[in-house]
Amino acid sequence: MKKELTIQKVQEKCNEFIRLRDKDKPCISCGQFKLLQAGHFYAVSGYSGLRFDEFNIHGECSHCNCFNESHLITYRDNLVERIGQAEFKALQERAADYKKNGRKFSKSELLEIYNYYCEKIKQLKREL
Repeated sequence: MKKELTIQKVQEKCNEFIRLRDKDKPCISCGQFKLLQAGHFYAVSGYSGLRFDEFNIHGECSHCNCFNESHLITYRDNLVERIGQAEFKALQERAADYKKNGRKFSKSELLEIYNYYCEKIKQLKREL
């Protein structure tokens, strides 16, 4: 019997991609080169539609991601530098929309996103 694809499994695949993509970059919040997690600027709990948004997720050390309450101040500054002001503004607009309207992913969307990240991970590993 095939296991059902859960949103957590898709999130794990997305996070794996982010860690690979950002592996040679410093923590987006503190600037130190440490083992990175996939840190969301807009938290998944309040902005479900940005859960898999690559502009919203960047390599972040565990201290900043989990224990530093003020990490979003430097995350924001560094995020604007990484993605540019125009893309940051677009991210803010998407966040406002998802905060207001929420977002649920269908099973077919989850499968599509999962497959997308599987392919992106393969591409990154080939480039290594």
